[in-house]
Amino acid sequence: MNTYVLSTSQIPRRSFAIPHLPSNQPISWLRSGFDDLMAAPITGLLYGAAVAALAFLLVSLTVGINRFFFVPFIFGGFLIIGPILSVGLMAMAKRREKHPDRHPDEHPDRQREQQGAKEPADTVRRILAVNTSSLSLMGLFLLLVFINWIMLSNLLFGGVFHELMPTYTEVRPLPVLFGQSWPFALVFGGVALVMAVLVFRLTALALPMLVDQRVDAFNAAFASWRAVGDNWRPMTLWALLIAALTTLGILTYFVGLIIVTPILGYASWHAYRETLIPEGQTSER
Repeated sequence: MNTYVLSTSQIPRRSFAIPHLPSNQPISWLRSGFDDLMAAPITGLLYGAAVAALAFLLVSLTVGINRFFFVPFIFGGFLIIGPILSVGLMAMAKRREKHPDRHPDEHPDRQREQQGAKEPADTVRRILAVNTSSLSLMGLFLLLVFINWIMLSNLLFGGVFHELMPTYTEVRPLPVLFGQSWPFALVFGGVALVMAVLVFRLTALALPMLVDQRVDAFNAAFASWRAVGDNWRPMTLWALLIAALTTLGILTYFVGLIIVTPILGYASWHAYRETLIPEGQTSER
């Protein structure tokens, strides 16, 4: 078991234990995420529907302005910005961990229903308000990465195929493009892999840590980088599961995201809780 110590002098120098996890640990995180979804299915599915609608709107706007060539690359970009869209789910998972017997979707009378519908939202807002500036900074970072990914993908596509703005009928799926040009496949795949590894190591545990702890974005990113690196085997499986499930959700015309989004959002909370454990104190709740 390793230890990570927060490096900033502006907040207490708290320590976090980093246990060595088994390679198949992400499977239990998915189970826990599914249990959280089943505990409050209406809340989770509505959240997932909102994310799916946002993804559908993004693609629809892209097609609507005749920028069809962006669509294949938006799928990869969605994996970048997806985590920041799930911070509300992480906050709900934290709330459920603190109050395991309270289910926001179960209220037998109208008064309790009105109170129960308001209470979870207020609790989530209070949780997220602890680190609003740091979460915003992390969101800005992911947005910039997403924009640069789209621009870089377009440059690679245009440089190889000499088509900066193909028509709708000329747009090909990425596997077809890879088959038409192996240099494009190697360069595009290499750039995508490097960016995916960097973003995943920096944010996989940083976002739930920002939801849970009063810590700045840089310390959270450093802690995530260290913890992911120390558990590279289970974290590699976790990254592959996230990519596979998100892709499946997108390929089902975004309908699958309604279920995939809350499960992955809740599971990300459990991944953080089992990988970065505060030493000598309880986490801030």
